[in-house]
Amino acid sequence: MNRTSTHTPGSRPATLCLALAGGALLLGLSAGCRGDRSDNPPRQFFPDMDDQARWQSQGESRFFADGRTMRLPPDGTVPFGAWPLLDDEAGLGEAVARRASYLKEDRGFYEGQNPDGSPVDVMPASVTRAMLERGAERFNIFCAVCHGYEGDGQGVVGSLWSYPVPSVHLEQYQPGGELGQDGHLYRVAMWGVVGPDGRRAMPGYAHALSEEDGWAVVAYVRALQASRQGDINDPGIPENVRRNLRQQRAAAPAPAPTPDDDANGENGENPSAPMNGGAQ
Repeated sequence: MNRTSTHTPGSRPATLCLALAGGALLLGLSAGCRGDRSDNPPRQFFPDMDDQARWQSQGESRFFADGRTMRLPPDGTVPFGAWPLLDDEAGLGEAVARRASYLKEDRGFYEGQNPDGSPVDVMPASVTRAMLERGAERFNIFCAVCHGYEGDGQGVVGSLWSYPVPSVHLEQYQPGGELGQDGHLYRVAMWGVVGPDGRRAMPGYAHALSEEDGWAVVAYVRALQASRQGDINDPGIPENVRRNLRQQRAAAPAPAPTPDDDANGENGENPSAPMNGGAQ
């Protein structure tokens, strides 16, 4: 018995063309997904390992006895960020300094206080020219607007304030004064001043000053104080500097008369005042 074939010539190429067309359509649809913006989860044609069993942070876990997914650090440890391997001595020293700033264990340097809470008398930092220049820059940016560029309390804002702004040249702020400790000046610069009524009389600038900047400001304040205590005849002043200072003083214009001078007469004397030791 002969078998009847149902195969139609040309059906295989048609099937192949249909499969290729379907594949091209699927590829086109897949390419069309690129760049779509949607709030829905992304299409996952090849999920690979995107979806796998894992514990969510701050979630519950039955793996540990305390039921916490996140583990507590061991007692006495401090977390640090990445610390790349350092081969050079300078880089290692810088990294160690950064680590010290993370811990802030040196209360004298970072808080300006002794272990008993009293302010340190002398800053725990070496004063250099670069430090003074940095202190001058920070002082002129953050302090001079109230305290003046010379620290005399006559800044643009300070001279118009509702109460007098203290001058750093007052005796109480000098070394050995009641409030003349380096640590006290440091804490004022970093965290401000709170008045007896609990109100903040001066804001702190710890948000803008690093600890190094705070001590640099203190060093510059000491330089301002010393500038008013010098003597042009000091033997430590080089002769050429002394000569230039005298020339500048001679060339400086005379100060303008004040309203009090005008009221007291041309020479600053009150015409109505008794002369030669009369009753005062």
